[in-house]
Amino acid sequence: MAMFSARANGRSGGAVVCGIDGSAVSRAALRAADRLSDRLGLSLVAAHVVAPFPVRSEPWAPPSAYTSVDEVAAGQELLREECSCAGLECAERQVLVGRPAERLAELADEVDAEVIVVGSRGQRPHQAALVGSVSSELLGLAPCPVLVYPAQAIDWDGADGS
Repeated sequence: MAMFSARANGRSGGAVVCGIDGSAVSRAALRAADRLSDRLGLSLVAAHVVAPFPVRSEPWAPPSAYTSVDEVAAGQELLREECSCAGLECAERQVLVGRPAERLAELADEVDAEVIVVGSRGQRPHQAALVGSVSSELLGLAPCPVLVYPAQAIDWDGADGS
């Protein structure tokens, strides 16, 4: 079996990172990431990113970021459920706080990932430009290749297990 391990910076990787948001396409991406990590002999890291919301301590003060313990706990539960449903109870799970694309790219760098796998909700280009797209932003930030699982690849009749 051939393994791809050379990256642009010359380091070899040790993981496949998969971003999970609870959507059907992220579940399909998780299954694809599991198959890829298995074939390449790499560990799998499932990650969910909780976005902080701005709060002001004083009306004139610049906002600071806040994330509640409940949101982090909900992220942990989401990862537990998604990994359990995919039969991946032993996969490493991480809840991160921040902007999803930035935090997934940082995680990939930290774990020396070979590839990041994320789902795409299939937004039209003008929608993605207005509201942003984690997968599009990740392409410019990631320290490794990014595999984007398209929503169009899902068998919505349930044949893919979603």
